[in-house]
Amino acid sequence: MTDLLRYTFKIDDFTPESMPFGRLVEYYAEIKKMFGVAENMHLVGIFESSHGSEFAIDRNHETVLQERIIAIKAGTAPKLVTRAYNTINHMLKEDGTSGGLFDGSNQNIIQFPGKSSKDVTEIRIRDAATFTGELYYIAGTKDDAKIRISTDAYGVVFCSTTRDIAKALRDFLFEDVKVSGRGTWTRHQGGMWDIDDFAITDFAPVQKENLRSAVNKLRELDVEWPDDPLGKIRDIEGNGREVH
Repeated sequence: MTDLLRYTFKIDDFTPESMPFGRLVEYYAEIKKMFGVAENMHLVGIFESSHGSEFAIDRNHETVLQERIIAIKAGTAPKLVTRAYNTINHMLKEDGTSGGLFDGSNQNIIQFPGKSSKDVTEIRIRDAATFTGELYYIAGTKDDAKIRISTDAYGVVFCSTTRDIAKALRDFLFEDVKVSGRGTWTRHQGGMWDIDDFAITDFAPVQKENLRSAVNKLRELDVEWPDDPLGKIRDIEGNGREVH
């Protein structure tokens, strides 16, 4: 068994008896994205002393894994990996606990502070907002639907909405959408803002255009373009400098 690497994902304050299976599967889905070697990764044990899930991974992937772990800790991991890490941390915060990823020597190599985050909240307000991001998760409950949107400005935003809006959003899964609603804005030390408990009341798809289609649309406008537009701009800039 020396050809296998072993990692354990621990969730504090839970045991195998108290951890809901559906929630555990959600954690596993994000662990899979974070590691990126799902085809060579196996769940080999579950134990108490916090809820521990032990994974075995072929040692041939050791270099890739080490590079990924270093990138996560340095904040330079690919977007999908960073999103998985942030999602796990947010889920732990929702569950009122913390966690960590431990190697075979029981060293905590990736910390998930969850509820124990050291950020000091400076401002907390609830207000209307609109933001844009990639819709990548939809899950229904009896009363509403849970949505996750990955944004450049706020990271992963956890949202809720009505079942009707969620049905409409399904057509835009893994695409950029603009959503409107109300959420709790939290400002931390350093000026960073997070959005929590965001309730979506409306949305609109966001169309991405490449340079060619954008240029073609400009050409279709009924505008008389000068023969040398760059030269015209230089003339305008030159006249502006003369005035000043």
